[in-house]
Amino acid sequence: MDQTNDIAKLFSRFGASTDSYLEFETEFNYKDPPLTLDKPEAPLAPVLVAGPIPASEPRAPEQPSATALSSLLAEVALARQARVAGVEQEPASEEGTLAPAPVCRARIVALVSSRGGVGRTTLCAALASRLNQAGGRTLAIDLDPQNALHHHLKIEAGVTQIGSAGLQEKVWNDGWQQGLAEVRLLPYGVPGEDERCTLERNLRDDRHWLARQLARMALDEQDVVILDTPGGRSVYLEQALDVADQVLVVTTADAASFITLDQMDRVLDAANARPAYSRTNYVVNQFDANREFSRDMLEVLKRRLGTQLLSVIARDERFGEAQAYGHDPLAGVSAAREAIVLLSEQLKARFQVPRATGGHAA
Repeated sequence: MDQTNDIAKLFSRFGASTDSYLEFETEFNYKDPPLTLDKPEAPLAPVLVAGPIPASEPRAPEQPSATALSSLLAEVALARQARVAGVEQEPASEEGTLAPAPVCRARIVALVSSRGGVGRTTLCAALASRLNQAGGRTLAIDLDPQNALHHHLKIEAGVTQIGSAGLQEKVWNDGWQQGLAEVRLLPYGVPGEDERCTLERNLRDDRHWLARQLARMALDEQDVVILDTPGGRSVYLEQALDVADQVLVVTTADAASFITLDQMDRVLDAANARPAYSRTNYVVNQFDANREFSRDMLEVLKRRLGTQLLSVIARDERFGEAQAYGHDPLAGVSAAREAIVLLSEQLKARFQVPRATGGHAA
């Protein structure tokens, strides 16, 4: 069968005619590449071979990202703040430990809790109004983003706030607001999102950020600083523990608080979390003696905490009423008031003892 008949049959199969078929001759001579039998084609699947893998070509160095740049700028800002304070930052040692925090001469009390809703801020305000020492000042610092301490100290909300960029560059003596019982307060304030993120980044990057701020204030030994912190673990809690002479863990006589005690113990006992002279005690707040379960839980807490349990403060609805009406919650006579007064006297007695240089005290 010749080529012409093959073409005719192909056209007729598709219902066409070969009358219009033209065949062109070309001057190009297409040739198939010769077959090479001694060199098989490379397989598609990867082949595992023994021996060293040849190094890939070197890549061009990556350009620094915006995140890396912001971290570098934060380091520069921290170094500038240290120079202003007259305390230069020392580099970390080979073991990764930072230089010791500058020591503030004032006595510092930090109120902490493993969760919210235990009345920590109310207790902080009440203690602040009773911790004044002869010839000294009582200074309260709100480290809780809820910014509630100024309500308890009868202070109108103002523009002063620890998160503002302007205040971070200034000595804190200029930012205090006068409150109840001559307590001076530095509120957390209501910073914008950028300011809050900047503040928390500074707290993470500089382990002794709060210590440096307090050292710049040139406080005296008769001065008392009380810190309110948010419930649970946070950068604010870590900063407060770093400077506190006395840590008061506020808890309640219920199951929810009891099961978080171990978590708080791990935070408090972490290496370098607190200065060597720091003491830790527990306060059971809002205790309801009329409930059998509360009484049983208090016994459990006493066995669990032992001598670390420093005070039990009864539930008193008049504290909430005093805040609503703008009254001093400690003006009346009640079991709660007496317990808070006694607790404040115990703390002030401890302030008279020189700071120890050994390990943490109970």
